[in-house]
Amino acid sequence: MFCEYCGDVDGDETGVDHDERDCPWYDTDNGAVTIDAAELADTLQATADGSPALRAAIGLLTDHGLWLRRLAERPGLLLIDYSGPTPRAYGIDWLKVTEALAAKELPASSGELRILAIAASLANTTARIPLGDAVSGLDAANLDRVLTAITLANGRPVAR
Repeated sequence: MFCEYCGDVDGDETGVDHDERDCPWYDTDNGAVTIDAAELADTLQATADGSPALRAAIGLLTDHGLWLRRLAERPGLLLIDYSGPTPRAYGIDWLKVTEALAAKELPASSGELRILAIAASLANTTARIPLGDAVSGLDAANLDRVLTAITLANGRPVAR
């Protein structure tokens, strides 16, 4: 069965009988805060405008296609403004993401976790991620995404 929350197809990630009700990503916040993933992507790209490294990290997550949706489902990993009539996410709490990665609290494949770790390392210099370990198991598409993000974080144009 395919889980729309974590993308698990064959039970390898979370168990043979895995369905959306058993998914660790399902209803993790009991509906207290709802964040729209598309709106989150737009907001993150807009707020990252002054920093090439942050722009590269957000671009990596956006290009990967999975993490912004998952982060939108985990408001505890986001910076949220509660001052208006509805809560609005305005950033990613990279320190909490790094802590969640270290504590192995984020159910995902090893490649998906590497992408998030690399994005965290690009966005926040306190997130010390060994690059050799992070890129060692990536497939060609994800390695290309990471190389593009590193190039952009360095302020250089991407050659196509």
